[in-house]
Amino acid sequence: MPLIRSLTAGTSSLKAHQQRFDVIANNIANVNTIGYKASRANFIEQFNQTFRLGSAPNIITAGGIGGIDPLQIGLGVRLGSVKVDFAQGSIKVTNRPTDLALQGPGFFVVERNGKQLFTRAGAFSFDRDGFLVDSSTGAYVQGYNLKKDSNGLVVKDSNGVNVLDRTLTNIKVPPTFKSAPRQTQEIKLAGNLNASLAAGDTVNPTVTIYDNQGAEHVLRLQFTKSATINQFTLEVFIDGDTANPIPITVGGASATTQTITFNGDGTLSSPLNFTLTAADLNATLSAINGAPVTAFDDTTPKDITVILAEPTDLLGGITQFAAQSTVSVTSQDGYSSGELEKITIDQTGKIIGAFSNGQSELLGQIVIAQFNNPEGLLKEGNNFYSVTPNSGLAKIGTAVEIFPGTAIASGALEESNVDLTEEFTDMIATQRAFQAAARVVTVSDQFLTEITALRR
Repeated sequence: MPLIRSLTAGTSSLKAHQQRFDVIANNIANVNTIGYKASRANFIEQFNQTFRLGSAPNIITAGGIGGIDPLQIGLGVRLGSVKVDFAQGSIKVTNRPTDLALQGPGFFVVERNGKQLFTRAGAFSFDRDGFLVDSSTGAYVQGYNLKKDSNGLVVKDSNGVNVLDRTLTNIKVPPTFKSAPRQTQEIKLAGNLNASLAAGDTVNPTVTIYDNQGAEHVLRLQFTKSATINQFTLEVFIDGDTANPIPITVGGASATTQTITFNGDGTLSSPLNFTLTAADLNATLSAINGAPVTAFDDTTPKDITVILAEPTDLLGGITQFAAQSTVSVTSQDGYSSGELEKITIDQTGKIIGAFSNGQSELLGQIVIAQFNNPEGLLKEGNNFYSVTPNSGLAKIGTAVEIFPGTAIASGALEESNVDLTEEFTDMIATQRAFQAAARVVTVSDQFLTEITALRR
């Protein structure tokens, strides 16, 4: 019966717009879901019933007919696809260091029950064992941990920076993680030695240095004005002792007293630097304590270089002008051990720990993933996505460094990108279309009623 077509078309419209309304309702329900991406329902037409195929023009010299178009009647509508809008959502500041938001394309990588998943929702926290996890599900956040040697000690590069093991794994920062002490290896001085001092007058800058276990020692440098013009003598003592000067090594030669010579303009002539060897430091401490001391690492060895002036910046080092003596130690690179106090995460995902010894150390790095076709990902619930054949494989890397178009914002979360104005407008349009489809069914029913009444 021909009227069945209108009933079918109306029914398909009712079903399709109900499904569209389901999508709209879900968007509105998730308007406050962090990292949520709005979806859009797309319709396509149903099959068409063909009554006549088209034909080409039949041109005859004495006459003929022109071309005829196909004759078809549609059979309704159906849901063709539901597309996800991965447009950037607003960033909301939370001031919670482990709350992370992505600015740009990409996903955080997590692992749950052995399955790799992806999410834009960065509400993370550390569990009792130090693993960085998704706060809602306990899924492990993926990234790079620190590289360790066979003794379990963190490997450092030539600059003393912790090295990352570039193996993708569960991010872990143990709560008991400590900043290892660093033996002092470089000291820098600056300031003036008064050229008007009388022979025998002294200037005694001091500095706290650290041995291989992080213990503190006080180093005193004693500059004594010489009777010879433009000269001072230098002795170095440790831990308040004045009877056992530490040997000073210059150009391979060691002596307990070294001569410091200045140019006529007051800048330093020689030496520009000298060395206190770890072996000599241990020997001096042994002499002071009356027992063997191996506080400083003399096996590697880690000697202390004392810089009096840089060759390219003589005025920036120690000088000898007719002015007040101000020479002092400007820096030393040693420190004691420290306890982890807080962490921060930078835009590349690097986890930086601040320690009680004043040091900041790299503790790990969070990775992100990008896809050729993110709309092809499969929603798994809990704000997670998984790979499908049409999404392509995940490209794993780090924000800014590998993926320069994406940065990580710490202390913030990405809000849902649902636009309520659009959703309510679509809701009205969907409601009107549903009402119209229902009217089609009603009128078709009236037609059928009239037809069945013809037999009376």
